[in-house]
Amino acid sequence: MHSVPILQSGQTWAPADHLEPRRVIESVARGKVHYRTDHLSSNVPLQTLTHYRFRRWIVASQARLAEQNGAAIQKVSPSVELAKRIRALRLAADLTQLQLADAVGVSRAAVAFWETGRAGDINKHLAPLSQALGVNEEALLNGLAEEHIQAELSPDEADLLALYRLLSPSRKLNAQKWIERQAGE
Repeated sequence: MHSVPILQSGQTWAPADHLEPRRVIESVARGKVHYRTDHLSSNVPLQTLTHYRFRRWIVASQARLAEQNGAAIQKVSPSVELAKRIRALRLAADLTQLQLADAVGVSRAAVAFWETGRAGDINKHLAPLSQALGVNEEALLNGLAEEHIQAELSPDEADLLALYRLLSPSRKLNAQKWIERQAGE
């Protein structure tokens, strides 16, 4: 079992080995993670890794998300990042705002508020919201998802999986639909 993170700017990842420096993500764009290590020196250069390599570092170093956006992780943060996550998960689940609202038991306007960062009263709806989106509450709030995957992959399959993981949720859905069409021919 391992955590697969949704990497976002402002996150600080702390490895299990406290002698190894933490990594602070400055930006995430086009499949690349731009980060700095938090040494005592203030002139630490910006470094870049692919999403795949950064995630491999997280798993290999047993790193944990220590901070996000410069503040300690909180149970619920009605932020733009949470709003993006809700929208991305809704689109990945192929749900409209109205369908998600019906599944959670709220109005469509409430879902629209959540997706624009105006979280409103999201606390009491966390359980049904995460259930409707097909993720646990931690994945919804912090961008972490527990996955239990045991598979033997050929080198080609491993390459395809690594590339797939670089895609945005909406592009993943498009890729899945394209593969289904190709497999059906």
